[in-house]
Amino acid sequence: MRKSKIIFLLIFLIYPLFSHSHISHYSKFKTIEMDILRNGKKIGYNKYSFKNQNNLLIVKNEINFAVKMIGINLLDINGSSTETYKNGKLVKFKSSTIQNKKKKHNELTLDESKKTFKIKGSSFNGNAPSSVLVGNWWNHSILQSDMIISPLSGSLKYQEIYFLSKEILKIDNNNYNTSKFKIIMRKNMDDKKKDEFNVWLDEKSKIILKVSYSKFGDWEYIVTNIEKFN
Repeated sequence: MRKSKIIFLLIFLIYPLFSHSHISHYSKFKTIEMDILRNGKKIGYNKYSFKNQNNLLIVKNEINFAVKMIGINLLDINGSSTETYKNGKLVKFKSSTIQNKKKKHNELTLDESKKTFKIKGSSFNGNAPSSVLVGNWWNHSILQSDMIISPLSGSLKYQEIYFLSKEILKIDNNNYNTSKFKIIMRKNMDDKKKDEFNVWLDEKSKIILKVSYSKFGDWEYIVTNIEKFN
């Protein structure tokens, strides 16, 4: 745990923008759309829609992709979720997903007096600190959290985040100045089994423009469209 805290301290020192980040930063966005690719081929999409209502920010997500081989579905996901933030704080989340014809769900509510989330998920039922995040790629605060909640099933996962380099990322015909990070994710802190993600953060918009990882193929989530409110 001490090693993890040192890693996050270094990130805060190198990138003070995170320590001042706030969910209200996203109130100017209308949609963020990502293509999902496997081995260089588009297989689906991930679309986030933002709505401001009084002092609430409501983020809706649609995700749909399918991996086929010789006409057989290897992985098929179709899901939606809604995140509700009040004065910049997550107060409610609900998702419903069909994965390979199996239903998954996650519902959480904030208990402000206890500073905990109450989670009712298909993989986990219980409480988590209110400081943790739901693991969606629209929120750059995922790069400063040592624990996340699975949006599909409610399970908890631990993270280590490392800054790798400054990079110019080209998407279509546009070049972006980005910071590249690596996320190492585990179910338990001492778990040898892990997932590794590379994440490119646009230094100007503070939007995560690309995510890549390798698991039964090479996967990429790439932003293809950003729409702002007038």
